[in-house]
Amino acid sequence: QQALHNARKEGATAAKEALKPKRGAMTPTEAAEILHLPEGGAADAAQVAARYDKLYAMNDPSKGGSFYLQSKILRAREALDAEIAGSSAKT
Repeated sequence: QQALHNARKEGATAAKEALKPKRGAMTPTEAAEILHLPEGGAADAAQVAARYDKLYAMNDPSKGGSFYLQSKILRAREALDAEIAGSSAKT
């Protein structure tokens, strides 16, 4: 009985930890700011992809752009894609 109690307790703790944002992970709000999208989850996957393509191309290092900004743009798209996938899975 004690082992079952401990397993349930540890499972709940693990679930809570999984829901916490990862250290250094980009929030959807920050991602929307980087891609110049409206806040509040109003953007869909097509808008995210269009803004990503434009901003990523603009910051191409071979055209004098910034690799750092390209990486931020990539991470912003990943964060928003995950948020969109998560919200569509709930509905």
